[in-house]
Amino acid sequence: MIKKHIRTNIKCLLLGLVVCGMLVSLSACKQNSQDVSIDQSQNIKTVKIAKQYGLAYAPITVMQELNFIHEEDPNLHVEWVQLGNTAAIREAILTDELDIGFMGIPPYLIGVENGMNWQIFTGLSKAPLGLMSNDTSINSLKDINPSHKIALPQPGSIQHILLSMAAKREMGDPKAFDNQLVSLKHPDGVQMLLAGSEVTMHFTSPPFVFQEEEQGMQRVISGEEAFGGPFTFIVGTLREEILSDTQTVSSVNNALKRAIEYMNKNPEETVTLLSEVYGIEKSLLKTYLYDSGLEYSQKVEGLETFVDFMVEAKYLTHSIKEDTLLWSVEE
Repeated sequence: MIKKHIRTNIKCLLLGLVVCGMLVSLSACKQNSQDVSIDQSQNIKTVKIAKQYGLAYAPITVMQELNFIHEEDPNLHVEWVQLGNTAAIREAILTDELDIGFMGIPPYLIGVENGMNWQIFTGLSKAPLGLMSNDTSINSLKDINPSHKIALPQPGSIQHILLSMAAKREMGDPKAFDNQLVSLKHPDGVQMLLAGSEVTMHFTSPPFVFQEEEQGMQRVISGEEAFGGPFTFIVGTLREEILSDTQTVSSVNNALKRAIEYMNKNPEETVTLLSEVYGIEKSLLKTYLYDSGLEYSQKVEGLETFVDFMVEAKYLTHSIKEDTLLWSVEE
């Protein structure tokens, strides 16, 4: 049996926020502070930023490792938080333990649906996601039977919604696989898929999707095939209380822009920097980052399509106008 990973009612997970995320975020905020001395007499401000697992978040790691935010604003102290899923990020933002979180578009929309007045301030990455299988008899969604378990970060994640999009297109039912989901962090999902016992499929992202392919797992469907074209995988979100703090948001935004530019202009230095952080050999990491379909950009694509589908499939109860979701400088 899969210990501590029990399937949970989909509706409750979509409309509720995971309480344990608050506990994780509280611990992480205390343990991952940037080593910068704070002088209260100099009007130092603190911003708390969360990221998740995987190479889609590489510019954030570059921004963190090279201290770009501090260079943009020496009076801005950063606390970095690593969390396992977006439910934990949502809960941490609600409890004022986070200011900025990076995640997929669908879980952000679920937060809006539940009354969170937060906004997207930047895109971050596109990535070659994939539904991977350890069963060679599964070549399409129609080959999946009710006994097959599908690992992904959580119901309501971008992987879940992409699976639902593909299920609607191929099966006529967006919720065809909702009762077969198992919530696992990406690293745990890799282990369970390779073990070949409890989990048959894993909908995941780089580098995990690459690692699974290297171990002989087959891709049933890609993220772009599920969506019907390219889309932004990860966006940056702001909690309500920081929306009007233009200086802080602009400093973070500028630092992120510098990180993306650094990665594009300095591939060798980027690989050297990130190889130790991710524990991936340099030549392999270079292939992952620059030759496998990862794209880092602050442009946001696919927002309206996600909204329309999630309303149609009843993962959201009402439509949301795109211009209310994107941060802009207050006049």
